[in-house]
Amino acid sequence: MIGRLSGILLEKQPPQVLLDVNGIVYEIDVPMSTFFVLPAVGEQTTLHTHLLIREDAHLLFGFATEPERQ
Repeated sequence: MIGRLSGILLEKQPPQVLLDVNGIVYEIDVPMSTFFVLPAVGEQTTLHTHLLIREDAHLLFGFATEPERQ
């Protein structure tokens, strides 16, 4: 499980963001409540994550706070 990611915010296109974590770029779906509190592109941020694995997809969701993730 991927519990939390910290890195540089590369792109913000609702509902997805791209987060560069030491050269690996993650595509993360975020709710609008998280999207509105994200810093500007190019800034450092941390997202609490939930990885959903299905037969046809691996989906990574990010949240601003741990309670929001739960």
